[in-house]
Amino acid sequence: MHYLSFILKRIFLFTVFIFGLGVLSACGTKEEFKPFVPPVYPVAPEEPRFIYERSLMGSADVRELTSEEKFKAMATGVPTGEQGLIKPFDVAVRKGRVYVTDSVARSVVMFDIKGKRFVEFGNRGPNALLKPIGITVASFGDVFVVDLTAKSIHVYDKEGRFLRKFGSKEELSRPVDVAISNDGRFAYVVDTGGVQSAFHRVVKYDVKTGEVVQIIGERSTGLGSFNFPMMIAIDSKDRIYVLDSGNFRVQRFNSEGKFDLTFGSAGKRLGQFSRPKGIAVDLDDNVYVMDASFANFQIFNDKGELLMFIGSRGQDNMPGVFSLPAGIAVDEDGRIYAVDQFFSKIEVFRPYGMKQGDGHAGVAPPKE
Repeated sequence: MHYLSFILKRIFLFTVFIFGLGVLSACGTKEEFKPFVPPVYPVAPEEPRFIYERSLMGSADVRELTSEEKFKAMATGVPTGEQGLIKPFDVAVRKGRVYVTDSVARSVVMFDIKGKRFVEFGNRGPNALLKPIGITVASFGDVFVVDLTAKSIHVYDKEGRFLRKFGSKEELSRPVDVAISNDGRFAYVVDTGGVQSAFHRVVKYDVKTGEVVQIIGERSTGLGSFNFPMMIAIDSKDRIYVLDSGNFRVQRFNSEGKFDLTFGSAGKRLGQFSRPKGIAVDLDDNVYVMDASFANFQIFNDKGELLMFIGSRGQDNMPGVFSLPAGIAVDEDGRIYAVDQFFSKIEVFRPYGMKQGDGHAGVAPPKE
């Protein structure tokens, strides 16, 4: 059933594309056909800073197809044997490997851009994931995945081989996301609690021992406290950014858990939040906040000042268009990876001055 859903989405997109070509052909000459121009952000007359690069939906987006598969793809729009995302939630990236949690498939998918591989893991064996939600990749390459149902954090190597897990129902109420300190010693797990729960907090673990070393925050509207915290990210200075969704703000703490800064408020204007869903930090410590209600992500500097936004709402799966956005990540080269659950895709945007083939996730355009 889940695979059928993915195939139907692919066929729908292919049908729309073919129909569009037919309309263009019926309307006139070749001069009327306009080649695809990737959108840039912000739009003119402002100087562009990012450009849409690609979308990741399934195995055909990274691996090379055989001649037979190419023929079938031309005929049906869907290559035989293609695997794809069903309901992606969060994304993490390191050195050209894009890791995505899929809460319906109960697995993690790795898009290996340079290696041209599509790998699914975490869905088999005695430690199989039940409901993977948040994900991050440590500086040493291990992948940390939060299992909401099992109330634990599963650790894999970069190839997806299970290593260990930590956390338990005694320690966590509703874990949703995790971030790792830059030195790899500590894991910060967001525990979002529930309507009747007081456990709205961040639980700090020792990565090696799996022991709890600190509890940060409690349920409140006060500074340093949370109301339904959702996601978490760590910057280059080991400052911790927590998306405090129920209080419609981002809160920052130092590495010891001391409150440092807050920005954002409830509202519909730029710089405000309505349904904040994902958070990421780049190498310059700029903060990216995905909002499911606005169907975009806003970019702030480390003082909480708004710089720009990317994305818009729509019912058609087009570049830069979101319907149910969720997680977000930024890689070492400044590429942005934005999840949309409804369209089952990861949108990729690169810095405007970067060439398509540059960086860990760069793929040179085909020669004409």
